[in-house]
Formats: sequence, C-alpha cells, structure tokens
Amino acid sequence: MSDKIISKVSLLDSMPDGSKDSEIASALAGIQKQLKSIQNTMKSFEGRIASLEQAVEQKLSADGENPLIYSRVLMKTLETIGDYEKEHGHGIVAKDLAAIRNLEPPTVYDHLTKLEAEKMIFWQRGTELGLKPYNGKFYSVSNRDEALEDIPVLMSLPDTIIPIAQTILKSSSDGVTREELLKMLLSLKESGERPWKGMHIVDVEATLDEALQVLLRRVLIDHKKRLDGDFYYPRSR
Repeated sequence: MSDKIISKVSLLDSMPDGSKDSEIASALAGIQKQLKSIQNTMKSFEGRIASLEQAVEQKLSADGENPLIYSRVLMKTLETIGDYEKEHGHGIVAKDLAAIRNLEPPTVYDHLTKLEAEKMIFWQRGTELGLKPYNGKFYSVSNRDEALEDIPVLMSLPDTIIPIAQTILKSSSDGVTREELLKMLLSLKESGERPWKGMHIVDVEATLDEALQVLLRRVLIDHKKRLDGDFYYPRSR
C-alpha cells in the first residue's frame, strides 16, 4: 500500500495543477476505502472474539466450572485489591477501590459480591485492623503468597513482632489470648531480652497491641472475640 502511495505522489509532481487535484482526490478516496475495509475487518475480529468468549463462559457454566476467572474486568479488580495490599499493608475499602478502578460504586460492589461469593476475597472491619472508618469493610485477596510460618516473612518483621508471631503460630488451632501474649512479653522483659529490657509495662502493652494490628493488617493472623477473651490464631489457609 505504501509503495502505491509513493508512486502516485511521484506521478503527481509531474502533472498540471488541475490534474493534480483530481488525482489527489482519487488517491485520498482510495486510501479512505482501504482504511474503511481494515476497520470493518477489525470489527469483525472483535465480534468473533466476543462470541468466542461468550461461548467459553456458557460451556464452563454448563460444565459446572466458574466463568468468573475468565472475566478480565473482575480479574482486574482482584489484581487491584492485591496490589493495594502489597503497597499499604492492609485491605482496601470499596470507595477507594472504585476511585482507583475509575468505576461507579454499584459496579465495584457487584464485583466485590461476585468475588466474595467465589471466595476470591474476604473482608475485615476497620475495628479489627485499627483503621478508619472503623465500621468500614476492608477487602483482601484470599490466595496470598505469604504465610506466618515462612522464614522470609518472619525475618521481615520487626524484632518486637517476631516473638508475638511465633507464639501465635505455636498456639495452633487453640489460639492464644492477649493476656497470655502480654505475660510472655513481660517474661522476656524480666529475663533482660532486648528490646523489652527496661521497657515500662505500659509501653510493653502498647507495643503488643501495635504488633497485633500489624499482623492483622498483613492478614497473617486471625482474631476472634470470645466470652473468655480475645483470641489470636495462625491464619487459616
């Protein structure tokens, strides 16, 4: 196509002005026709792809498989939640998710409902995470690439958090109360372990609460409020 245009331009240079105008109009009409043909072909391809995607979703539904994983829009929302968690260390509320995805709130809530129904995401209240809004739902991805017992994860935690994380891990399905964790830290303080040595008991409690919030925000532990106290467990897989 480009060779034809170049040859026509060379020919136009040697023609009178009147003939040039006619030839230019003819050349432009030809180019426009070719572009329209290309555009129609692209639309045809798009239509075939859309039909193919629909057929795949229908086939998956008929086979009992989940067509959600083939939805690029939903997967983009899931990816956005995961990226936000990695950057901020905790889940995201629907309002912020809608702003990042540039979607209307009803659309985002529809995505969240579908993803939650398929157990691809879960949520925690702001009160559990120590985040505002306290009554807000902070959404996190269900399939995570880090676990509490993984050595690289433990090594990446501050020294004040590691013994707390290890104690919760060892508690297994029985869990451990805040009081038991505080007793453990006071024992470290009495034995002269750093950084607890010389730390005031009020500061020990504050450090414990901050450490628990960090572990909850990173979704490394679970928290359950029971009649006999607040219990902390290793994150269920």
